[in-house]
Amino acid sequence: MDTVTYKTSQRFWKQVNILTPEECWEWQGSLRGDSYGQVYANKRHRAAHRFSFFLANYYYPPVVRHKCDNRICVNPNHLEGGTQTDNMKDVVERGRHFYANKTHCPRGHEYDEANTYNKPNGSRECRACRKARKLLDIDTPHL
Repeated sequence: MDTVTYKTSQRFWKQVNILTPEECWEWQGSLRGDSYGQVYANKRHRAAHRFSFFLANYYYPPVVRHKCDNRICVNPNHLEGGTQTDNMKDVVERGRHFYANKTHCPRGHEYDEANTYNKPNGSRECRACRKARKLLDIDTPHL
C-alpha cells in the first residue's frame, strides 16, 4: 500500500495550474514520451493523473481514465477508475481509435454503410473484400 507524505503532496500540487472544479487542472511538470504528466513519488516515476486520482481516492485502479480527454489534466473531478476494456471503449466512442478512424479498407474500398459488415466482436470488415474472400474459398479445392 502506498503512502504519501504531506511534503510529496504539496510538491505535486505546486506543479498544477488549479482553476475551478469544472475546468481542467493542467500539469505543469515534466511529461513522459506519450505526453502524459509524470511525477516522482515514493522512489519511482508515476503518471501524474494516476497520482492525482490516488490522492483523491486512496487507491490505484487498473486504469485511470480522463473524462475530459486532456492528457495533462490532473483534476480529480475529471478522472475515473476503470479497466483497460473501459478505456478502449472510451477511445472508440470518442473517435480516437486508429482503426475506427480509417475510411477505406486496405484494398481501397470505402467503409460506407452499404460496404461495411459489423462483426459480432465489434470490429468491421469490408463487404467487397469479404465477398471476394468467400468466392476464393469456394473455388479453391480443399486438400
